[in-house]
Amino acid sequence: MTKPKLRARLAALSFSEKVKILEKLRERSLAIAAAGLRSTRRGSGKVIEGKVVQKDAE
Repeated sequence: MTKPKLRARLAALSFSEKVKILEKLRERSLAIAAAGLRSTRRGSGKVIEGKVVQKDAE
């Protein structure tokens, strides 16, 4: 699906449908984080025990 078509499809959804999608995405994100599959956050540092710490100086 092209980006404009996807945007039009999302724009056509009701607010409650958009909220449902966001809730699913949030649950998915939390599950990934809990499983330890997400090891860094935007490359800004390492995640240790749920906290982002600074990268080691190179």
